[in-house]
Amino acid sequence: MKLRSIIVLTFLFSLAIQGMAQISWKKQEAVDNLPLQLFHSPQSINLPTAETLQKGDFEFEISHRFLPSIKDGSKNLYGFDGPVNMRLALGYAVTDDLVLTLGRSNVDDNFDLRGKYRLLQFKETFLPLLVGVQFGIAKNTQPIRQIASSGRAYQYFGQIIFNTMIDKKLGIGLVPSYLYNSNIYRADVQNSFTLGMNLQYYISNMVSVLAEFNPTVNGYLNRFNSAAFGFELETGGHFFKIILTNNAKLNPAQFLSGADKDFGNGEWRLGFNITRLLKF
Repeated sequence: MKLRSIIVLTFLFSLAIQGMAQISWKKQEAVDNLPLQLFHSPQSINLPTAETLQKGDFEFEISHRFLPSIKDGSKNLYGFDGPVNMRLALGYAVTDDLVLTLGRSNVDDNFDLRGKYRLLQFKETFLPLLVGVQFGIAKNTQPIRQIASSGRAYQYFGQIIFNTMIDKKLGIGLVPSYLYNSNIYRADVQNSFTLGMNLQYYISNMVSVLAEFNPTVNGYLNRFNSAAFGFELETGGHFFKIILTNNAKLNPAQFLSGADKDFGNGEWRLGFNITRLLKF
């Protein structure tokens, strides 16, 4: 009787262990299938991150760059008196990995259509890696000066996005970029190659500080390399970014060509980005 009881108990125990193993395996599989998220927002300041939206979601953006420098002082209310460059944009997630965005800047009435695709993810414990690509076309529908031909109103750009995160606090991005027809007013077509870099430190789930630098490594440069820094407030589907920058351009086809003011000389402009996630 004792032997039979031992056999029955052993059999039941083995079934319980096997069942627990199966439950554990199923839970682990579900966790592994979750997409890797490093940066919270799909965009740093002007440079993109590799983050996307969930399928069917929209994201609305409104961004301003005040043209006067804060060095102009109180006569221009440290830049707040304007005027401003402005961008409006609406993005839509075709899939969890692909977002299409249509945007407009009031500089030359520049419209851009761009797509961002989440390409690869590596869930390493120490340095996870998320890789994406962004590509787009822009048209300057009302250039302020005459251009050589209607074809020169178009610009094309492509970017590869590498993101990683250290200790779930410090996000690091590297964004090599190419821009075709950097200056629509030049007689010959200009191209620009830049090597964008961005950092973001998350003080909490809601507050972070961020900075980016986008040096031109080859091709056309509008006087100075672009730089910016500021802070981000995240709350309920909103991202509010308040920044200082030397570049007043907003659309990728214009921002990637460089800045007109010297960041190192303190010629900083105030600006902000506001994005809102929309779910229907």
